[in-house]
Amino acid sequence: MKYVMNLQLFASAETGVKTLVYSIMQDEDLETYGAVKTADALISIKVSPKSDLAKLPADNEYVEVCSSVGDVGVDIEVREMPLTMQADWFGHTLNTETGVMNYDVNDTPPYLAVGYRRTKANGKSRYVWLVKTKFEEISEESKTAEPGKTSFQTPKATGTAITNKDGIWKIVADEDAKGSAIVGFLDSVPGSSPADLVAPTVTSVPTDAATGVIGTSNIVLTFDKAIQSATAIAANIFVIKADGTAVPAVITINAGKTVVTVDPVSTMATGSYVLIATTGVKSAAGVSLATNYVVNFTV
Repeated sequence: MKYVMNLQLFASAETGVKTLVYSIMQDEDLETYGAVKTADALISIKVSPKSDLAKLPADNEYVEVCSSVGDVGVDIEVREMPLTMQADWFGHTLNTETGVMNYDVNDTPPYLAVGYRRTKANGKSRYVWLVKTKFEEISEESKTAEPGKTSFQTPKATGTAITNKDGIWKIVADEDAKGSAIVGFLDSVPGSSPADLVAPTVTSVPTDAATGVIGTSNIVLTFDKAIQSATAIAANIFVIKADGTAVPAVITINAGKTVVTVDPVSTMATGSYVLIATTGVKSAAGVSLATNYVVNFTV
């Protein structure tokens, strides 16, 4: 009896690509991500790893061969890149009330995790995440329309994928390899905790209405979750006198990013002071304080 193995059950050629999603890396040190967002319709994506192969010759032959992956080029074409998506990908500021976005030369694009789905002829899918990618400004070309002809003009983005702190640059899930459907793989970045969208809270020493605070003491704020160190700055956390005069201070944050210390440069003189932490302070997931945190105290 002759048996024929149906390879269609185990593997199948890829036929297309769809479902482009992305998540902004909110803290580069902790490598935490925000909520996953869906991009506009995906036309094409090309991922091009650059590999380096080193060979060690000895005794008239190669005795050692070592391969390593360098930067990974990423080219994406989509039907449209709305301004909201451009603001996310390139670090621009969009005024959603006026619909106007400024493109500042000092804008810094964030790292993104980029996910997509590759479809197969057998109806199954392969899912891909590039865990740490940064893109250049999009390339756009506009042409006049010829009478009686339609020519679609679509934006393209070029970027570079690198490894995360664990040495991983890509994560793939394949329904052929699993033998059954894979559900929810693009809902969150693999290996990351679900985005914590609850606003951080804070307490401090001194507390509100405290009296008799020692003029040489530091002011300490404790957050209930890690915050972005880039937001623990003098513009967002500061002390002023009752008359509004700023108190010069050095601001530091602990390794866990939950404790911020405000160290006044000079001894605080007797009088009334106000400690303020603004909504510019953000959690590792990018969520701001719900309201300004204000503490009145006297020295």
